[in-house]
Amino acid sequence: MSPQSEPETYTVQQAAERLGVSPADVESYVEEGLVEPARGPAGRKSFSRAQMRRLWTVVTLHRDLGVNLPGVGAVLQLREQFEQMRRDLATLVEIVERELGPDVWDRLWPEGRPRPGVNISIEGISEPGAPEAGEAETDGSADAEERS
Repeated sequence: MSPQSEPETYTVQQAAERLGVSPADVESYVEEGLVEPARGPAGRKSFSRAQMRRLWTVVTLHRDLGVNLPGVGAVLQLREQFEQMRRDLATLVEIVERELGPDVWDRLWPEGRPRPGVNISIEGISEPGAPEAGEAETDGSADAEERS
């Protein structure tokens, strides 16, 4: 289904079918407070595309990874806190660069002084220069062979 043909909202039944779970499962996620549906004039529950993405995360954590519903709630809360901290940090970096100039980082970390060694993202923590998830580590011999 192309994005243009996807509905703007999904009923509980449609959401359940789309996610491969029962309507009762979707209702239990709502009762647990993991997702909050909109309510139509007749009190009918519906889920926006953003809520469907959240439901997909809930289903993945609960059904596919075996996390219990309170644990799913904790993971979602931590994820939201992380995203807020990431936005706050981006704002702080923007303010520092605006107030102290874009070269502030070069002044803080002059040549020869190591920069902070950890990159943090929603996917996890990694060392700079370390292969991304799914990339194979190499010893550089393949690069040496290509140059010769």
